[in-house]
Amino acid sequence: MLSESRVRIMLASLGCLLFFLSASRATGEQPLGRVLYSDATCLRGVPVPGSETLVPGDILTTSAEGSALIELKSGTKVKIVENSSVRFLLEGETVRAELLSGAVVSESIGKPTMIVTTPTYRFGPAQETESRYRVQLSEEQTTLAAAMEGNMIITAWEGGEGFILREGTYVSIPPGALGKTDQAATPAGRLGADHAGTIKYVVPEGVVKRQGEGAEKTLKVDDIVNWQDVARTSENGRLRVALADGSFLNVGSGSTLKILRHAPDMQQIQVDLNSGAVRAWTRPDTNFNVQSPTAAVHATGSDFIVQAQLDGARVYCIEGMVSIQNADPAVGGQVILHAGEFTKVDRRLPPSAPAPAPNTLLQSQIDLLAVPPANANRQMAAKPLPGWHIGSLREAESVGLLAGIAAGAAAAIAVPLATATPASPSRP
Repeated sequence: MLSESRVRIMLASLGCLLFFLSASRATGEQPLGRVLYSDATCLRGVPVPGSETLVPGDILTTSAEGSALIELKSGTKVKIVENSSVRFLLEGETVRAELLSGAVVSESIGKPTMIVTTPTYRFGPAQETESRYRVQLSEEQTTLAAAMEGNMIITAWEGGEGFILREGTYVSIPPGALGKTDQAATPAGRLGADHAGTIKYVVPEGVVKRQGEGAEKTLKVDDIVNWQDVARTSENGRLRVALADGSFLNVGSGSTLKILRHAPDMQQIQVDLNSGAVRAWTRPDTNFNVQSPTAAVHATGSDFIVQAQLDGARVYCIEGMVSIQNADPAVGGQVILHAGEFTKVDRRLPPSAPAPAPNTLLQSQIDLLAVPPANANRQMAAKPLPGWHIGSLREAESVGLLAGIAAGAAAAIAVPLATATPASPSRP
């Protein structure tokens, strides 16, 4: 006999499937979910009239008196409280709620299908059962997270180390605590004049050849990479490099690259990718270029992948926009990729027209460049990182700001579906 929990999951999934099939036909885009209920809320800068379809890249903002309830295709519900702003993105089959300000509450009844992210951390359920958790980002950039039902996992962007927050507890992480990304903790120019960045992860082997030195040196975590250095990974090796401007590089297996600087203030960076693959997260104030034997790629404030061979290259845009030309200036043609698109650039040919990258294809390319690898056993910290404070939601100190987490969040997310007034999904 099916358990009550499993029946709930099946009914919720069936209802969502029927709704989103019709929504997909209406919008022409792949929907992530829908707004079930909203009050004093804007979506894409326009007041939400009622039920509205949510697609990748949408930003939902609530006013001082506002709130909203989102239902994802998987059945996960997301409560957005007052004075909050959240961008919804798609990473493979997982929805990412990028918390720009304020707070969100997530409730799921099965396999985790959504994570919440801040500029420093990723938050998500630690199990495939019922879960409810809240993440809040204060104006001072203090992070508050509470596990109200089930455990949650918190992962630092920088090193990938995970910490399990147990049910009934909360964590307060001040902006100065360890685990911050280099983008926030290491301003541009803090490293020496010759230093391009720092190795944040290496598996199982990578080497670097420094300019003027004959022998290659084995890389290890926290090693410095200088401008003009040539870094190389083995056939099953990977690297993660935090650049001095705050950008990041994930370097795939069998890759060879050189990091160049074209301006003293580091506002223009070039990566010469002779072979292999690299994923780059770039800052919006840096002109970032990746040059392969056949492709010249330019981006600012984007997340993209470049795969390079001697006779061709492929470029995938995960987030933002990317401009691509042939590496030979004599070959004309330029294409612009948006999120979820890819192109290929063969020798002596202009880039192919942008084509949609199916989620399965895009996720496979992301997995190939995951650092640590997606199938690696993530090391969980036995204790919270220095600067973190862990407390019980039942403690007296949780009264006040955290009282809303303990007492109000469960009721806040349980908005009766009858209060929503679904209309035909539409886009302005």
